[in-house]
Amino acid sequence: MDISRNLKNTLANASLFKMLDDRQLDEIVFNTSPMRLAQNMSVINQGDVADGTFWVAYGQVKICMYSKQGGEKTLAILGSDKCFGLGEMLLEQPHLAYVKTTADSMLLHTGRDAMLKIAQENFAFSRNLMTCVGRQFYGLVRDIGSYAQTSRQRLAAYLLSQSARESSPEIRLVANKTLIASRLSLAPETLSRLFHDFAAEGLIKISGRQIQLLDPEKMATLVS
Repeated sequence: MDISRNLKNTLANASLFKMLDDRQLDEIVFNTSPMRLAQNMSVINQGDVADGTFWVAYGQVKICMYSKQGGEKTLAILGSDKCFGLGEMLLEQPHLAYVKTTADSMLLHTGRDAMLKIAQENFAFSRNLMTCVGRQFYGLVRDIGSYAQTSRQRLAAYLLSQSARESSPEIRLVANKTLIASRLSLAPETLSRLFHDFAAEGLIKISGRQIQLLDPEKMATLVS
């Protein structure tokens, strides 16, 4: 009973489910399985059946694909209160990417039938599902567009995006530099060089994962 109550409280505070009434929330709880995973644990393999949606209660995951050269391309790095697997679930298509944890995490997996049943009953919930899919599609198109940018432009855009998300010129990188390099389609040594160059130019100040944007306006001119 305590486990079920704790799970309900967790889901009630999740942005994906906060608009559900008590009965609908109970339905979701009944069809949700918690997954506590250590760092670097597999969550989804390429080709797995999409039988539900995952939500990150805490921790972090990376969504990746293998390149033709056998390397790893990071498509997304997702932290707390983020969902994944929604598009595949709605389309009833197997997962094209694989997902692994990058930190100790708790994920919640909710079955497809329950998700679709509640979506039919609750317009606000179905609209939220559409918003999540739309946001992921928008991000994918934005990433495709970034391939035409230089490496300096990609890093500048990434740092400005993080600063806007945190509403502060002082940000903390969400992952290690190797993972961020993969996310930006850069070699790790290229990313390290760019961070050094930006610091030397007075654009940023670096302290471990802490980055302070010293001249956001000038940095924005790199992207435009």
